[in-house]
Amino acid sequence: MRFSKAAGALAAGLAAVVAVGCGSSPSGSSGTSGSSSLSGQTLTVYTQVPYGTQLKGYEQYYAYIANAFKQATGSTIKWVYSSSAVTLSQELAQAATSGNGPDVWSIGSSFNGTASALKEFWTLAPSDWSSFGGQTSFVPKMLTMSGPNNNQDVGIPFESIPFVLVYNKELLSKAGITSPPATWSQFVSDAQAVQKAEPGVNGASFSPADPYGPWKPVWSYMEQDGGDFLNSSGTTATLTSAPLEAALKFYFGLENTYHVIPKADLTWEGSQETAAFLAGKTAMVMDSTYSMLQEAQGTPVANDVAFAPMPNVPYGMTSRPAAGQPAESIVSGNYYDVADYYKNLPLALKFIEISTSAAAQLEQFKIMGWMPVTQAGVSEVESAYPSTVPFITAEQNSTPTDYTPAWSYIETGVLAVIGRVAQQLATGAAYSDSYVMSQLQTENSVVQSHLTSG
Repeated sequence: MRFSKAAGALAAGLAAVVAVGCGSSPSGSSGTSGSSSLSGQTLTVYTQVPYGTQLKGYEQYYAYIANAFKQATGSTIKWVYSSSAVTLSQELAQAATSGNGPDVWSIGSSFNGTASALKEFWTLAPSDWSSFGGQTSFVPKMLTMSGPNNNQDVGIPFESIPFVLVYNKELLSKAGITSPPATWSQFVSDAQAVQKAEPGVNGASFSPADPYGPWKPVWSYMEQDGGDFLNSSGTTATLTSAPLEAALKFYFGLENTYHVIPKADLTWEGSQETAAFLAGKTAMVMDSTYSMLQEAQGTPVANDVAFAPMPNVPYGMTSRPAAGQPAESIVSGNYYDVADYYKNLPLALKFIEISTSAAAQLEQFKIMGWMPVTQAGVSEVESAYPSTVPFITAEQNSTPTDYTPAWSYIETGVLAVIGRVAQQLATGAAYSDSYVMSQLQTENSVVQSHLTSG
């Protein structure tokens, strides 16, 4: 859930960083100083390093944006690459401490709470938003992670990556399954049925060693079971809660209890999980994106890829608990935040205007499979690619994660727990509730140390 800035938790450690770092802009563009020239400049942009099965796609997309920017402004882009959530949180703090770094930062939806707390980024004024059509030109759910409220936005969304279940419809059909699973109980039984019908095929997969993704299915299950990473006021970390324990036990139980995921997957990253699906060795993959359809072209499963919402009812239940949320996908995507220490805001806003234009929204979809974030972009993409409608619907119905400055500690902490448990299981150790709780307690203490009552 999203917390307002007034009610949300404050990060004590980040506040200390701010004290020795840079201050915030008074009100967006009115706080700019120095040259406002759009030509002959170099704009540094911090973003995701090209990697995995989409490496060439990333490179092509970055080249497209850089060329469009050069044509429109006469200036160039220097890309600065991030390799993990841990790297991002560390470099955000370093930039706040030193008062210098990249001019524009690509920040994942969940990390904008951290960005707000650092006071390192421009707070966007209405006139800034007007540069790219105003707030009403964007998909409303994407703005829930731009800032704590409409008057304190620091991030402008430029791409959305809603998460869904991808499945091999041919494999499910051979197992007598006529529709994708809507509950986690059905997910397990369908995966088992596939393995019975097609020996040598795995019913499902996961990638707990991936540096970005494995917390997402755990978050979904926890939310559906009525849990959250923080209490309702955002002041207390709840990583030791029963719903999170249950979510982790179910996640790893897919391998060690229900046996629908092979032991080898315990050491996998996302690219390995994708490769197995594209080779026809896996029936279902959790939290997939539209890019899977693009990557499937020319593979043995090219005609068998289908998508559905993620299951939204915990295992063994027929409906969610009263406090449970559907949580089929997080509000997911990336936002451009302009560093407060960067003084040529007009050039930065021009870069964002280009990146959020209808033409760029269509192009990034064609190259990367990212969903559009603007109303104009949605029209362009849906018109050209009707198959995107389920994904855009998932984007419009997605659930925000906690808007908190402690998010970097939450996400990296949960990722660390998942990674440690996976390492133990991979060596042959049994799943240990006490070990998992000890790891959660450690990470909960870290998160709590960065929270105050505000």
